[in-house]
Amino acid sequence: MTMLRVVEIFDSLQGEGFWTGCPMTFVRLAGCNAPALGLGCTRWCDTRGSWELEAGDELDIDAIMRQVHLPRLCLTGGEPLLQVDGLVELIAAARARDLRVHLETNGTVDPRPTVSWEGRFDEEAAIGFDWAVVSPKPPEYAVSSGWEGLVDELKLVVDEHLTVAIAERLAATHPGAMVSIQPEYSGGRESVDRAVALVMSHPDWRLSLQTHRFLGIR
Repeated sequence: MTMLRVVEIFDSLQGEGFWTGCPMTFVRLAGCNAPALGLGCTRWCDTRGSWELEAGDELDIDAIMRQVHLPRLCLTGGEPLLQVDGLVELIAAARARDLRVHLETNGTVDPRPTVSWEGRFDEEAAIGFDWAVVSPKPPEYAVSSGWEGLVDELKLVVDEHLTVAIAERLAATHPGAMVSIQPEYSGGRESVDRAVALVMSHPDWRLSLQTHRFLGIR
């Protein structure tokens, strides 16, 4: 039986991006590749407890699904795609219950599993998320080529590394994606002002806020 390493499962409102305010069950998976890759987000990450691949508990798919109570399931981390093969079974179980599956990822891991839905190896088969939020991280803001055409939302956090040129390059690389510009919480007024300026100069983009912090919820 396939097991996934899970840090926490909880019901809340989506606090960021396009689906802000929508109720979801969040499954936070263990393991993050940001420290090993030297990504700049490690300075301001607010989920450090999910970095280690051995964090949390091993749960089978049924145990996870018994804790999913809402019509939308959000897979987050850490970097959830480090457990990509287990996600295939979890998403299949969610589909069997007509749930909508959201993913939050840094984009560095190819979203194609080792096996396809039918259990056969297929290097071209991508996991069928209903909404994929890719949030590239400094300093390189690298996104795996496997994400081409699969990104629903680009979430760009405005810290000292993000420039207009970088944001525009990412938006042009993923032309079908909604672009959400989000101030880095600890950056204060400067981060907010830069985020607002980016959105005002690119009217097709949107401002994203970490509303769960303001509301005092998870």
